[in-house]
Amino acid sequence: MSRQGETTVLFDALGPKGRRNANIASVISALVIVGLLALAAVGLAGQNFFEASRWINPLDALVVENTWVPSIIATLQAFALGSVLALFLGVIFGFGRISQFGLTRWVSTGYVQFFRSLPLVLLIWISFTIDGHFGFTTGTLGWSGEARRLTFLVVGLGVYNGAVLAEILRAGVAALPSGQAMAGHAIGLRHGQVQRLVVLPQVLRNMLPAVLAQLVILLKDTSLGYVITYPELLHSADIIGSDYGNSYLQALIIAAAIYFVLAYALSKLVVLAERRLRKKTAAPLARVKQIEASAVAD
Repeated sequence: MSRQGETTVLFDALGPKGRRNANIASVISALVIVGLLALAAVGLAGQNFFEASRWINPLDALVVENTWVPSIIATLQAFALGSVLALFLGVIFGFGRISQFGLTRWVSTGYVQFFRSLPLVLLIWISFTIDGHFGFTTGTLGWSGEARRLTFLVVGLGVYNGAVLAEILRAGVAALPSGQAMAGHAIGLRHGQVQRLVVLPQVLRNMLPAVLAQLVILLKDTSLGYVITYPELLHSADIIGSDYGNSYLQALIIAAAIYFVLAYALSKLVVLAERRLRKKTAAPLARVKQIEASAVAD
């Protein structure tokens, strides 16, 4: 099917009058947006928002080197570790929900339903404050300061997002045609091999946009490290804004711009990974479909 056919399969193509009305609505919407932006710009200009000194201070070379760059590194570190933990838990409990063993399904469902229902900031705060109870502290392991905060931020991010990713993967497996697994069993694969070699690659490929969206959310959720004073972007922006009282909003906007760049770069990396995954799985999937067709014919 052509790309044009794909974009119109769910609705009828607009006629001349419909296209004209759509163009008029687009122009009006653009004018309204431009007008609101202009109104906001005039209001901010009246408060000297665009004054050069208010932007120079938070972008000073020493501030960038000593605050912005370390905060970006800290944010990416929390994101990377949290993503690894979330993906690991998501795969484990996602497939646990469709396991052949009742106890595994029960435990996996309980994990997903419980942690998905809790606010992430609560998980981070509880994990951080419970440290020191029951005769155990992270200090006994040599963790203190930033490492301690990073540990509990990653735990909160991984546990919560792992529950969400588990539900995403379970939905992906449920949406996969049952013939795919049947074809794997037909060639002598065990249940675990079918899940790992046939089901998982297709689910990851099909659900990659949803997984990406959740990882972008995880990246933004690193800002919740602010509540335990982890030195991520938002916390650093608050410090810079406090040091330069007339540049507080500017510091927050700079942090927002950095978040946008990081999220946009992440989306591009995942698009490249998706293309490589499609190429890698194209041949094996074609072979599985041939076996499935032969099994159905027999």
